[in-house]
Amino acid sequence: MLQRLVDMLSGHGLQAGYLAVFGVLVLCGFGLPVPEDIVLVTGGVLAWMGSDLEEATFGAMVRDPGLLAMSAAGLAGILVGDSVIFWAGRHLGSRVAEIPPLRRFITPARLAEAARLIRRRGNVVVMIARFLPGLRAPTYFTVGHSKLPYWEFLLFDGAAALISAPFWVCLGFYFGSNIGEAARHAARFGNYILAAALVVAAGLGIRWWLRRRGELPPPAGP
Repeated sequence: MLQRLVDMLSGHGLQAGYLAVFGVLVLCGFGLPVPEDIVLVTGGVLAWMGSDLEEATFGAMVRDPGLLAMSAAGLAGILVGDSVIFWAGRHLGSRVAEIPPLRRFITPARLAEAARLIRRRGNVVVMIARFLPGLRAPTYFTVGHSKLPYWEFLLFDGAAALISAPFWVCLGFYFGSNIGEAARHAARFGNYILAAALVVAAGLGIRWWLRRRGELPPPAGP
């Protein structure tokens, strides 16, 4: 997929690359089934192709305007796409429980319980979900339904995206001369990040379960 995306966009200039990366990431918020990391790595490869560098060293990377602009385009696309999911949950979340195939599992009581938990630990939920591709969209939809303040969602989603977006773009830029190597490293690092996020999520789940059983004291605050 990475090679195909690069081939499609490489002949249209770096400006078109910025717009394409931004636009695809926004469309991901509407349900476009394209891996976010692949889009960002593609942007990094395009930024390298648009630079005058023969080799991507750290010093050259931090000074390259194309790389910085591509990272900004990726970050903006992520935040807009995630905001689409958030506001869909804000306005449509309660209707999910009315859909016949889902209402047996997603009841108003369960939605209310999920909303209560997210309001209490929404910042952690938002940041962890950013690194869980299969759970990101439903989590952000539920976060929107929970009435978590949008500024808080944007703050913590932005903090997580500020890590992920430049990382993937820089990975593509660094291996820009070897797209196959960029794809292999993207898959490897994606697995590492997913595993780490799952470990954190499992730890929080166990903590919540122990508190529910009364084996840990309840959290401080309301």
